[in-house]
Amino acid sequence: MLHGLAYVTVQELATRVAYRNADRHSGDPVCERLMMRIAADENLHMVFYRELLRAALEIAPGPALAAILQDVRDFRMPSYASPDFARLAMDVALGGIHHVGHFHEEVAVPLLRSLGVLDLVAVGSAGRRCQEELGGFLESLREEAHGFEERRRRLLERRARWERSSGVDGPAPAGVGGPAPVRQPCVRMTTTLWPPNPKELLAAARMFWAAARFCDR
Repeated sequence: MLHGLAYVTVQELATRVAYRNADRHSGDPVCERLMMRIAADENLHMVFYRELLRAALEIAPGPALAAILQDVRDFRMPSYASPDFARLAMDVALGGIHHVGHFHEEVAVPLLRSLGVLDLVAVGSAGRRCQEELGGFLESLREEAHGFEERRRRLLERRARWERSSGVDGPAPAGVGGPAPVRQPCVRMTTTLWPPNPKELLAAARMFWAAARFCDR
């Protein structure tokens, strides 16, 4: 039960962040209002679960810390197993909707700070080990987020150079760096990797993995 509670707390917050970012990037007033409304609902869900988790930390701090550690460290969105998820996650990450940087700065750090997870005392030896592992994970996540942002910036710069040099306004066309993307009606996302070379393919593969860990559908 504690693992389920910890998971839905993280998941609802991550989903709220994704909807808010989709609102900012949509460029469509109707879509913006819809995304804001959905994000507000997701936030209410998150607050409910978070306060239950806070109570669990008071009642059984050791087991609750173990659940939080596992579900923050190994977090996956529900759609992780969906077909072509890695490609969709890449679109979402490149489009600035949700990626490892968002997960670090807007999900993991504020949630753990709100719960006071790292400051709890009288949690037992197992609880203290969980606190230490969480602290170490946050540091590694911060480094991963920084690396991701650098790779994302370089990839977008390369794509922009290709678009300028080819005279193309928008993503690469079908047959150039992959098939033309399928556009969603209300959210404009950055899609399609322009003409690949081995270095770009390697960078893209790394980004696929990082994006797939932390992105929604």
